Amino acid sequence: MQAKLPKQTKGRGQKLRRRLTDQESSCSDHAPRMNALGMNQGITRRDFLNATLLASGGLLLNPLSPADLLAEKMPARPSPGLNPGSDTNDDVFTGYGGVGDYANSNGNTLAVLTAGHQIRDGAFESLPASVIDTGETYDCVVVGGGISGLAAALIFQRKAGPGKTCLVLDNHPIFGGEAKRNEFVVDGQRLIGHQGSALFWPPFPHSFIGRFYDSIGLKAPRLEYQKWAGPAPEIPLARTPYLGSAPYGLYFGPKMGAKFGQPQGVWVTDPWGKKLEGAPISAKAREELLRSQSTDSPKPQYRGDAISRRLDTITLEDHLMERHGIGRETVRTFLLTDEGGGFGLGADALSGYTAYAFDELGPIPDDGTEMFPDGNSAIARLIAKTLIPESIAGAPSLEDVCRNHVNFAALDRPGAAARIRLDSTAVWIKHDGDPAKSESVTIAYTRGGKTYRVKARSVVMAGGSWTTRNIVRDLPDDRKDAYAQFHRSPCMVANVAVRNWRFLYKMGISGCQWYEGLGNYMQVRKLALCGADSPTISPDSPIVLTIKVLYPYPGKTAEQQGHMGRAEMISTPFREYERQIRQQFTDMFARSGFDSSRDIAGIILNRWGHAYASPAPGFYFGKDGKPAPGDVLRAAPFGRISFANTDLSGTPDHKSSILEADRAVEQLLNLVLTE
Repeated sequence: MQAKLPKQTKGRGQKLRRRLTDQESSCSDHAPRMNALGMNQGITRRDFLNATLLASGGLLLNPLSPADLLAEKMPARPSPGLNPGSDTNDDVFTGYGGVGDYANSNGNTLAVLTAGHQIRDGAFESLPASVIDTGETYDCVVVGGGISGLAAALIFQRKAGPGKTCLVLDNHPIFGGEAKRNEFVVDGQRLIGHQGSALFWPPFPHSFIGRFYDSIGLKAPRLEYQKWAGPAPEIPLARTPYLGSAPYGLYFGPKMGAKFGQPQGVWVTDPWGKKLEGAPISAKAREELLRSQSTDSPKPQYRGDAISRRLDTITLEDHLMERHGIGRETVRTFLLTDEGGGFGLGADALSGYTAYAFDELGPIPDDGTEMFPDGNSAIARLIAKTLIPESIAGAPSLEDVCRNHVNFAALDRPGAAARIRLDSTAVWIKHDGDPAKSESVTIAYTRGGKTYRVKARSVVMAGGSWTTRNIVRDLPDDRKDAYAQFHRSPCMVANVAVRNWRFLYKMGISGCQWYEGLGNYMQVRKLALCGADSPTISPDSPIVLTIKVLYPYPGKTAEQQGHMGRAEMISTPFREYERQIRQQFTDMFARSGFDSSRDIAGIILNRWGHAYASPAPGFYFGKDGKPAPGDVLRAAPFGRISFANTDLSGTPDHKSSILEADRAVEQLLNLVLTE
């Protein structure tokens, strides 16, 4: 983290500390409060004897690394129901990871973060004398095992011809990048939630993406979903965790409600149909919010037209104000992450063109967006299965890769043409000699506390921009300048397993949005049958509710907001986030029968420190007479190194990950590996 936290982060910590101190002024008052929320329950999460709430609040005051955070624990205070022996550093930060293939890989775990911060802190400015040479040389090494990296390896294997070898290095315990899943077992039923990458739009059948999907076994882009199970009358449900056409409500929390004499908070269901009647907001805010639902301004016709270029010179916030005739206060109070959430920050920091960037990837179908049960983890698994057939048992089908386990032993077998090496953080990459004349590249990575070295005839950098610019040691100035214009922002995806969702059903809604607290929306979704344990769903079904938490700091630059958000996310222990989730659910739903202690069956946090590419104005088409940074990196390889990953496009979608991978591999084959 930074040497000194910005004042706004510090202020948040001070407010939190005051609030927690007030709540916990006496142990006799504290214990009943925590017990009522279920904090003493032996559910599917880990309990931490030392990570008390008082310590949690104070930790937000300082620029702490994960190691610093975990050193700040208070003396143990045993409580009934806690699990002795679970008080480890990893537990305090990472928390419970669920069951199945991803049990040890929920977001950036402490181990992943610690390895990454060694790069940030300059531990590998030069190769250590103790580096271990594996003696391996590959035709291509792909750095990053997310969808872009997996696709690059598969495309290389197919286009390079027989006899060529490829190694994928990934820093996580399992491949997939942000396309991973969480799994719970609740009342005997397996439940699935996504960790990050989620949406799937069926492509044009003759497009490159359509053909790629077909080649990995994704032959049924229209999915079948759970059916309603009576006897309760059916309520419409979405197919994704995002708000849409299904009935939902807006919750105006105690701060907003108190201004209008309703400190308990106010619910407004069918908000737009009722014209926000009953909402505890001013007449002006109501009028502007209703106006924000209209979409009547001209849109770009194609990437690079006059409209899109102008939009890239202003912020998304300014565009919304122009487009709807609304004020900045309305945007920042009600629409800040609604509009910018797909890019990880608030509308104030993003390019105005982000409102239309996704249109480049093809039209969204009239009948809506599709989603696999585990998000785009299914696509990552299909690619891995196609690349290494023994990696997952069964046929190369959506059904089998969703349900069968990964065979980790098959991923990195000596002598195999394609290999995936996990828990391996690339830390040092450099051409062997002059990049223009070099015949190989050295790649060093850490694994299990040791540093290893391999060689490659070519390299695809498929990880995020924050990694590439720090580990390619001979990166030229033009690429460094380009990467300096990439800003990544954090995100935490909290998956909350509940034993039923009748508390929402009683309100006549299946989703909701709120304006105070952690995150700002959640939605009940029916699962695609290719991975769901139950073919039906009802208000009494156990489900996973997903909360996406962003960290905007309005008024700061995209770069500043990324640093501040990571500081906030990393310095908050699991147990404090758990308390916030339980308290928020209680505040919002206790009136409709929700009981946090009884109804929450499990909580998994997925913290992604660099989750989103957050394009600032000028990112897409350049500024000050300079080209767009993505264009600089896409134009040609640097020596024997080419660049992939979705952030180059400024469109955080898995399809752009695959397209960037294809371009990067073709550049290597056409311009580098020509002999």
